[in-house]
Amino acid sequence: MVSGPIQSADRALRILQVVADHGQPLGLLEVSQRVGLHASTTYRLLATLRQRGFVEQESAGGRYRVGIQAFRVGNAFLAAADLRDRLRPVLATLAAHSRETANLVILHETEAVYIDHVVGVNIAKLFTQIGQRVPLHCTAVGKVLLAYAPDPEGLLRRLRLRRFTPYTMTTAAALRRALAAVRAAGCAVDREEHELGVACVAGPVWDAAGRVVAAVGISGPSARVLPRLPHMRRHVRAAALAASRLMGAPAAVLRPGGAEAMREGGGRDGRRMTRRQRRGPAA
Repeated sequence: MVSGPIQSADRALRILQVVADHGQPLGLLEVSQRVGLHASTTYRLLATLRQRGFVEQESAGGRYRVGIQAFRVGNAFLAAADLRDRLRPVLATLAAHSRETANLVILHETEAVYIDHVVGVNIAKLFTQIGQRVPLHCTAVGKVLLAYAPDPEGLLRRLRLRRFTPYTMTTAAALRRALAAVRAAGCAVDREEHELGVACVAGPVWDAAGRVVAAVGISGPSARVLPRLPHMRRHVRAAALAASRLMGAPAAVLRPGGAEAMREGGGRDGRRMTRRQRRGPAA
């Protein structure tokens, strides 16, 4: 039997679903009858949903309708679904050329989330799962999303730089240098930083507004990926470029070195970098 906080969450979600499915604003008694809860319980849950922006009330004591926060959550799902549909052919090509698993990942708060992958022919073990969340500071896809975030410094300050392996970067200074190298190279590498025996390479996907909306990359055994690193980088950069074209990225980003120049020049999503940052170590 569901109890405690889990029961409250289940009830709140049922209320939100009822309000969303009806299509028209509902009064308190109508909501309580449809979910089978006492009016006082329904009122308290609706008040919490209203505070969080998931429902809105027409006026004091008025009827309830879906709020802006519910729209934002749904819109995030639609955006992710659109990315998957558009970029699946890119992932398939990357998996075929690299022979490793190709991944599509987006930023969610302070983590990277895998939203799609295509398994490579060399696969012996699956290293990623759709829906899996991974840290930003020690994964190739995470470093790409952090490097090209609108406010990388602000995001970096929110991270817990946890050590996963002996190769994990755990200082902000080291991570800043690595992010500068990612921006200079146009791709990132994870050399067993998150999981021993696993290496990854990733690049940024730009959209029509000049923002990085995702990362594409490959993952596989480090003994197979790292000796072929130049080869893997070429395939990942080509995939990132193809994905960015499909997303309508500006020509300035698609030119060789264009993304770095765009950032240095304070472009749409750009941030100026110091000379020292541009000399950062390999990512």
